[in-house]
Amino acid sequence: MKNKALKPSYVALDLTYRCGLDCSFCFVKRNGLRCGRELGLAGWLKLIRGLGPERKKFYLTGGEPLLRPFLPALIKELKNGGHSVLVTTGACAGEEAALELARSGPDEIVISAHGWPELHDATAGRGSWRKTLRNFELLKEHRQPGTRLTLWCTVNSANHARLHKVYLALAALGADAVAFNHLEFISPGDAAATRALLAGSGYSTPVKSSADLAKGIDPPKLAAEIAKIRRAAGSAVKFYPPLSGPEMRAWYRPEAGFRKAGLCLGQFNAAWFSPGGRMITCQPLAVNMGSCARGAAAAYNGRTYSAFRKLLIKSGGFFPACRRCGRAPYTAIRGKNV
Repeated sequence: MKNKALKPSYVALDLTYRCGLDCSFCFVKRNGLRCGRELGLAGWLKLIRGLGPERKKFYLTGGEPLLRPFLPALIKELKNGGHSVLVTTGACAGEEAALELARSGPDEIVISAHGWPELHDATAGRGSWRKTLRNFELLKEHRQPGTRLTLWCTVNSANHARLHKVYLALAALGADAVAFNHLEFISPGDAAATRALLAGSGYSTPVKSSADLAKGIDPPKLAAEIAKIRRAAGSAVKFYPPLSGPEMRAWYRPEAGFRKAGLCLGQFNAAWFSPGGRMITCQPLAVNMGSCARGAAAAYNGRTYSAFRKLLIKSGGFFPACRRCGRAPYTAIRGKNV
């Protein structure tokens, strides 16, 4: 790994940190991430070219990417380059933006939806469901052939004991898939340990404790609701991560010190960028890996990122704050064997 340049096959672009939703569990909101300067289309295309011509999977997100007018043009450029494109959205924006997104032909559009109207509004902000539902219908009607629509629901204290009813409500909307993400939060001890560990090597992270998000979640009730969903839909509905009963009990108890074995592959095969085009480790940790002035590939293989990866491996493959990350790709192979 020392002598071989790493080439990311998965690229996440935070197009903006602005958003019309107000979800308490959002990493952008939780960590106080701010936009400042935002790249335009030309800036993003230059950055992307710096990663090389190989086919990649692009993840266009935010904040709310629908707030960037160039989103459809960016998708078309990526598709013309042979890449696959997934867009995540709260769909709480203007109808014209939703129409243009549908017509641009991404491979998948993932829409945040956290329950039936009242439940969604209690989570994401009053009046948000009406806009999201209208735009979802536009996306469904005007999408290009081959564009998949997924409704994405985050488990939280308001919906966990009624998750089967949430599933039925979302499934009735006619998306191609419904998926659930287990609540991601950071305990006070894990946040402090991560900040100290990174600071000792010259890095900084904005991560804060968010264990309060888990208050009121009853793991046995949640497990029972998931079992109902499984009986209704089988493996067609995905849960990220796919926790067993004992793992679920530990996951939702901040004091349990939940542990994952293996290594976060996201630091070795994926690249993540902030709205201004700076490379970051990932949105949850948001450790700044520096400017891409010499090219994105150079930053990805530069000394700053290489030292970070060594620290990650030395720390056991995950930092303490990463223990309840459901979206980071990981493997059971220990770091020294990768």
